[in-house]
Amino acid sequence: MRCLILACAVVVACAKPEPVQDPLDYLRIGVDPHEEAEAIVEDLRVHGFTIGRRINERGYVAFDAVRGPDSTVRVVTSRGPTLSLQVPDARWPSRLWVELAPDPRPDFDRDGQRDIVVAMRERERTCLAWAEVDPKGFVSEVFRPSSDWGDSPCVIEIDANWPRILLEVSVPDSPAPDARVRFPVKATTRTWVLDDSLSASARWDREIEQREKALEEAGARGDLPTSERLRAELGWLEQLRKAKEPVLEPADDGEEAR
Repeated sequence: MRCLILACAVVVACAKPEPVQDPLDYLRIGVDPHEEAEAIVEDLRVHGFTIGRRINERGYVAFDAVRGPDSTVRVVTSRGPTLSLQVPDARWPSRLWVELAPDPRPDFDRDGQRDIVVAMRERERTCLAWAEVDPKGFVSEVFRPSSDWGDSPCVIEIDANWPRILLEVSVPDSPAPDARVRFPVKATTRTWVLDDSLSASARWDREIEQREKALEEAGARGDLPTSERLRAELGWLEQLRKAKEPVLEPADDGEEAR
C-alpha cells in the first residue's frame, strides 16, 4: 500500500502543469477585419451579389458588390461592419449607384493608410464621399459640406496629394432650378476654406469668364431661360468669392487637417 501511494505521488509530481491563461487574452476587443469581411462577402454571394473591387488596408477592408439594380459598399474594421451604403435607399432617392472610387486615394491624416472614397452616381453627376478609419476602428467623414455654401452639395473631385476638393452646389433660391456652380475648397489647420491659391484663383476666373461669354451669346439669340440660369450662377460665384469667413467645418471627429 505504501508503494502505491509513493507511485501516485511520483506521477503527480511529474505531470506537466496546465498553461497559465494570459490576462491580456481577456482584453482583446474587436474582430479581424479580413476574416469578418470574408464572412460578409460569402453571405452576399449566397444572396446573389457579385463582388467587385476590394481594398485591403492595415486597419480595414472595403469592397463593393452588385446584384442587378442593387449596389452596395461595405467597410469592415476591427469593430466589425462600420459602414454600409446601398442603392436603392429610400433616404436618398437621387442615388442610382454606389461603388468604391478608383485610385489614387488620399491619406488625410498621413498615417500611411489610404482613406476610403465612395462614388455615388446620380442622374446627372457623380458625387464623392471621403472617409477615414482611425486606429480604434471608427470611421469618420473627412469633409462634410455645409448648406451655407449652397443647396445639394456634391464633391466632384478630391486631390489625392493635398487636402483639396472641388465642390458643386445648386444656387439657393434661384429662379432657374438647374443653376449650379463649382468652386475649389482646401483644408487649413482647423477648418475648410475657399481655396485662394494661384491655381484656384485661375479656376474662379475661368468659371466667371465662361459664363459671361455664354450669357452674352444667350442674350444675342434671345434664350431667356439660359440667361436667367447664367445670371444666377454668376451672382452666386461673386457672393462666394467675396465671402471673408469660412462656412465649411470639418467633421467633429477630433482630427485636424495636416
